[in-house]
Amino acid sequence: MISSIANYILKGMEIYFSVDNNKEIFKLPYVPPDVEFESPLDFELFETTSGKLLTLVGERGLKTLTIESFFPSKFYGWLGSITLAPLCVDFLERHRNKKLRIVVASLSIQENMECIITEFKYSKKHNGDIKYTLTVQEYINPNKNGGNSA
Repeated sequence: MISSIANYILKGMEIYFSVDNNKEIFKLPYVPPDVEFESPLDFELFETTSGKLLTLVGERGLKTLTIESFFPSKFYGWLGSITLAPLCVDFLERHRNKKLRIVVASLSIQENMECIITEFKYSKKHNGDIKYTLTVQEYINPNKNGGNSA
């Protein structure tokens, strides 16, 4: 048990969402090790008259983060202090149409960006936990120079 907790801390990741300049902050209770980050790059391929392919590199696309996990329905000792499932679902549903700030912290990945929720699917499991899929996409404020706002 202790080794699994130490393993979670060393390899684990914490993800926080905030609304309205930190007026409300929400921490995901459990982040699985297989969170998917996507950072696309726009590009075009051109074929020359001699048949050679050339690549024209464009701008970086919007970052996307997808999480498939669960919200606990009861307190699990290995999770420590957490927010239970009904409050987790409530936070995400109430702020679906808002810009959020997401902060991702781990030993290998750090991210801090404005985002919007593009997908939130959830269902109740037999044990009462809520299984969910959450996808957020980077939000670039068109009214600010340089893109990301603080």
